[in-house]
Amino acid sequence: MEHNGKFSLVLFGHLAKSEAGGNLVFSPSSIRTGLALAYLGSEGTTAEELKQGLALEGADKNEVGQRFAQLLAKGQTKTKEDEDGVQFNYANRLYVAERFRLAQAYQQLAAEGFDAAAEKVNFAQGSKVAQKINSWVEGQTHNQIKDLISADSLDAETVAILINAIYFKADWVHSFADYKTDLKDFVRHNGARVKVNTMYQSDFFRYGELSSLKAKALEMPYKGTDIVFLIILPLEEQGLPELEQKLSGHGLNVISSQLTRQMVEIQLPKFKFEFDVSLKPALKEMGIEAPFGPQANFSSLLQTPDPLKITEVKHKALIEVDENGTTASAATAVKFSLESAFMGEVQQFTADHPFFFAIKDAQSTYFLGHVNQP
Repeated sequence: MEHNGKFSLVLFGHLAKSEAGGNLVFSPSSIRTGLALAYLGSEGTTAEELKQGLALEGADKNEVGQRFAQLLAKGQTKTKEDEDGVQFNYANRLYVAERFRLAQAYQQLAAEGFDAAAEKVNFAQGSKVAQKINSWVEGQTHNQIKDLISADSLDAETVAILINAIYFKADWVHSFADYKTDLKDFVRHNGARVKVNTMYQSDFFRYGELSSLKAKALEMPYKGTDIVFLIILPLEEQGLPELEQKLSGHGLNVISSQLTRQMVEIQLPKFKFEFDVSLKPALKEMGIEAPFGPQANFSSLLQTPDPLKITEVKHKALIEVDENGTTASAATAVKFSLESAFMGEVQQFTADHPFFFAIKDAQSTYFLGHVNQP
C-alpha cells in the first residue's frame, strides 16, 4: 500500500489549479509528516479531520508513529554506493515556547515514531529563533532550502513549530551525455515556443502508453535505491490540465505497474526551480478545517490544557534535474498559535511541452510537480 498516495494526488490537484501556468514542486511526504506530528497531539473533530485528510484511517496514534518510523528509517539507510551514491535525509524537529511543556505521551510518540527532538525557544525573540530554525533546515537540506521561517511570523503568542525537512540527491543509472544536450523547442502552456537545454539518450527504460489518461509514461531509475523518477507526458501539447484532473483517480503505483521495459529515445529538458507556498487554503479545501479554527483541539500536545490552533503551514521545495541525476529538497513548517529485454520498436519520449513528474517508490511519494517553464 502506498502510504501517502491518496493524500499526495488530492493535494497536488489543489495546488496545480493555483499554479496552472507556472512550475510546481512539493514534497507530499514532508507535508504529511509535519501534519502527522500535529495529529499526534489532537483530539475530537480536529483529530478526525486530520486523520481523514492525511489518509490515516484505520490506524491509532501508535500505529501512525510506526508507519512514519519506517519512512524515517529509509532516509537513514546507508547505501553500498561510494560518494556518488544516493543521499536521502529525512529529519523532524519541534520548537516549543519556553513557558510550555509538551505532554509526556506526545513527546514519547514524537520521539519514537518521528525521531523528533524538542527544543525550547523564546519566540518573542523572532529574528534569533527564525535564524536558529532556518539554520537547522539549511543543514538538513544541504543548504538548498533557505529562509523557511520569517522573523515577523514569530511572536510571543507562538506556542510551537513542527518542522520536517527532506533532502534527496541521486545519480541516474543511465546518465545523459553532456555533449548531446542541445537547445530545442519547448512549447509552454500558453503556446509560446522557447529554446531550452534539452538532454538526449537512448536506452532501456520502463515505458508505457496510458490511453485513459491520453498520455505516455516513463520511469528513470537512480543508482543505489528503488526510488524512481516518473514522468507522465500528455499526448497533446496543451493536455496537462486535463491529465492532472484525471490523475487523482489513478494511483501512481497502478500507472507504474502498466509500464514495461522497452528501448526508448528520450528528450528531456534540464530544469531547476523552487516553490514556496502557504498550504492553509489547500488543506481547508481538502476538509482539514477544524485545526485552524477557534474550536481546534490539541489537548494532547501540551501538559497544560491551553487552547491551541494551527495558524500556518508553510512549505518550500526545490528540484534540479540535469545530465547526472536529480537533487530535490523540501521543508514543511506547521506553526501553532527487472523484465527480460528485447529489441522491439524504439519508443519516442520527447518532453517538449508541459509534463507531470513524481519521485517515488512503491510505498511513498517523496516529490510531485509539473514543469511548464523549464
